[in-house]
Amino acid sequence: MPLTDLIRYFNVADNAGESTLYLTGERVAAWHGGLHLGSLFQPIVDLERERIVGHQAGLSARLEGGEPLSVEQAYARQQTAEDVVHFDRLNRTLHALNFLAQRRHVGGYLQLAVHPRHLKAVQSQHGLVYEAILKRCGLGPEDIVLSIDTGDVKPNQQLAEALISYRQRGYRLALNVVATEAATDDLLALQPDILQLPLDADAALLDAARHRAISVQLIGIDSGSDLALASAAGAKLGQGGLFGAAQSDCRPTHSKGGLAYNSPSPSGDPS
Repeated sequence: MPLTDLIRYFNVADNAGESTLYLTGERVAAWHGGLHLGSLFQPIVDLERERIVGHQAGLSARLEGGEPLSVEQAYARQQTAEDVVHFDRLNRTLHALNFLAQRRHVGGYLQLAVHPRHLKAVQSQHGLVYEAILKRCGLGPEDIVLSIDTGDVKPNQQLAEALISYRQRGYRLALNVVATEAATDDLLALQPDILQLPLDADAALLDAARHRAISVQLIGIDSGSDLALASAAGAKLGQGGLFGAAQSDCRPTHSKGGLAYNSPSPSGDPS
């Protein structure tokens, strides 16, 4: 479905009329509760193969007058649980549309944050509504990695059930561990596909993750020395300024001929 038709469909589907998606150049933006919203993408790199395998989507928010807001400031403006759920899904819809708009030259997966307040507000059938949104965009759960910040969500039965529901629908899961002391055995026992850790994460924690066949994604690789540290630590994935800043355009993963960069061409030569 053309991007303009998708925007029209989602705007009509918003029965409450609280949000408006619109085109701005070749990208999609949104208006919600006095906020202008946009998407930012930062590449995720497979450190072993040295190629981009996905993009982390982030939210760009500013007030009507142009003043920027942090992500948490934007979410803090959502008063009720219902407000948070609507706002969180709107943001992920926005990111999916902007990812879709670049699919000709961008492959790999889209990594999206699920806000902790959203997890607490939804009691069952996690991922069902967003799966329907993705299908409208020609995407599916298999194209998505859902990232959950463990700083505000502690391991408990509700979190375990949410992860089971997401996994049953085909989503891959990442746990974003900002404070490494929070990465307990209980978190590892949830068996995420990816454990997102700061560059200075404890080596024992990295070893424990790999022992459970969990891919480690180190965040904050901003220099060649950082990359050397990440590689020495045995991390599979990396993210940081060295590979590209967060911006509205994804980093291309395919040439104009449709071939993936760093992959063999039909003639056997690297593209």
